[in-house]
Amino acid sequence: MKYFLRTLGFLFLLNWGHGQVDDSIYAVLLQKYVQPSGVDYPAWAENTSDVQALDLVLADWAQVDVAQLSPAQQKAFYINLYNAGMLQAVLERYPIKSVKSIGLIPFSIFKKDYIQQGERSLSLDDIEKGILLQKFPDPRIHFAVNCASVSCPPLRAEPYRGAQLEAQLEEQTRLFAASDQAARVDASKQRTAYSELFKWYASDFGVSQPALFLNRYRSQPLPTEYDVIWIDYDWSLNQSK
Repeated sequence: MKYFLRTLGFLFLLNWGHGQVDDSIYAVLLQKYVQPSGVDYPAWAENTSDVQALDLVLADWAQVDVAQLSPAQQKAFYINLYNAGMLQAVLERYPIKSVKSIGLIPFSIFKKDYIQQGERSLSLDDIEKGILLQKFPDPRIHFAVNCASVSCPPLRAEPYRGAQLEAQLEEQTRLFAASDQAARVDASKQRTAYSELFKWYASDFGVSQPALFLNRYRSQPLPTEYDVIWIDYDWSLNQSK
């Protein structure tokens, strides 16, 4: 069954119970508000129609029959669902300094079942750890899902799509691997500081020395013999500068 719904700036065709994913409005929103330095939350939060547009995107995606999608489409869909759900959580509570502050307990936003998909209410952790990393054990997922924080790999300014997913994940991984968010070499002390992602998800990356993973995606290899230390994770909101 199809329903038309107009919200200020957008006209939506909502297909209840459908097997297709319409990410066209989500693409417009990302292009409009995602910048190289982060997300322009102030402008987005002030634009009521665009806040409502994201809500309606998620309402539409709640009705998608994921079983009708190909594996690559499913993988892309859940990455987008995570990122859109995280954006919605921030915009509903903006202004905030960090997603840590959402809820009574720090980091409880990741445990809250607030994202509807079919008959299920999912948390961010359900999507990332219970679905994506279980069904699609690909460490590059860690560079695609965005936790709205400074130290998180940046939010891509376009939706992930099944047909382009491999190229998108490769690019995201290479961009992060080359950044100082991933690794910072101190040659004078013969040590390298790495993102704590490689500590928290060591089993996903399959290496104890992060350089062994990152060097697959870097033009300038990191020293594999240096000591490993960790960059303190910055949970400040990834707001554009």
